[in-house]
Amino acid sequence: MQWVALAIAVPVLLLAGVALAAWLLPVHQLSRRSRDLAQRPDQVWQVLTDFEAYPQWRRQVRSITRVPSAPHQELWRESYGGTGLTLRTEVEDHGRVLLRHVVGNKLEFGGVWRFELTPLHNGGTRLAVIEAAEYYRPLHRLVARYVTGEGRNIDLFLADLARELQRREPHGLPHTALA
Repeated sequence: MQWVALAIAVPVLLLAGVALAAWLLPVHQLSRRSRDLAQRPDQVWQVLTDFEAYPQWRRQVRSITRVPSAPHQELWRESYGGTGLTLRTEVEDHGRVLLRHVVGNKLEFGGVWRFELTPLHNGGTRLAVIEAAEYYRPLHRLVARYVTGEGRNIDLFLADLARELQRREPHGLPHTALA
């Protein structure tokens, strides 16, 4: 009888411990990554701001739907298969700083992506991406921190962006490879 009670108690205590750990994780998580790109800032800006083309080069994005919005406000929905997000674009400094906000009601998570473009001496661009994510449910905090990993979405985005910029390079012209 003690073995049965122990067999039940141990998993229950483990689950309770995991739940408590998830609940204690902060709602806000900040991730930052940067990448040097061979393309000029205006070329990088053009690809970043053409959100309707995202399904063509971002592996995670299945479709884009423009959402009706107020004048001078850009809203769209990115679909990833069974889920999706509605995003709003704000330009803080044209050609240099771009903000993307997750918007909507009843969200499980939210936040902001900030893109900062800095010209490099060789004509390329350093693109920094800062994700200020908010995970409202403890389980999502746990998954984001320990399963998918902080900054994973930025890493995927930067890899896809670099591939798309490389694809758009005119053939036959020298290309400067940057780390």
